[in-house]
Amino acid sequence: MKLSIPMLIVTLTCTNANNIKPYTIPITRNGVTHTMIAYNFWSGEYPLPVINVKPTKKKWTKIFGYSSLQKVDKKIACTIKSGLYHPWSKDTSSIINFYSIVPKIDYIVKKDTQLEDEMLNKGDKLENEVYLSEGYCKYTLNSKKSFESFCINNENREFKLIKHPTHNKEQWLYLECKEGYNIFIKDKDLLTEQNVSKGTIKGYGEVKGN
Repeated sequence: MKLSIPMLIVTLTCTNANNIKPYTIPITRNGVTHTMIAYNFWSGEYPLPVINVKPTKKKWTKIFGYSSLQKVDKKIACTIKSGLYHPWSKDTSSIINFYSIVPKIDYIVKKDTQLEDEMLNKGDKLENEVYLSEGYCKYTLNSKKSFESFCINNENREFKLIKHPTHNKEQWLYLECKEGYNIFIKDKDLLTEQNVSKGTIKGYGEVKGN
């Protein structure tokens, strides 16, 4: 069966997320600690940004990051390989993993209902909503079972949103340094480094530098 492009994107994204279990993580920003959801991929049909790290010396360049993404304090110098940094990049780079940190979104099921193929009972709890792509999300049911479905929205009256204090979404890269240690750096911070610029998406699954 031939899949349309939107359905193909959903299928590939959900396949990539099948083995990923979102988890809660405390992060401290400006002296305030927030409970967030973390997972090791960047969400979206076309994840952004594309980051082009240009060489400054023999295909290497120096940047500055942190030893932890939970609490950002003293910056650490790190020499990384030049190339495109993006989940779709085929370059041999210094990337170890990509991370997203998003607000914690949970729901209570108000009455017996069905979400895609999943039967839900009144009182069930849907936790740790993670956006995948094309309106699809991943949920954890009663802290046990994970499943994917179309995202819950304000029109779904069968669900009650549980409000949590929150902080804005962040995207991070975990990098291996030439110096022999590893660092975390936020995507926006990497783009402000010297000899680093935005690349572009050529098409689904393809990126290029500018």
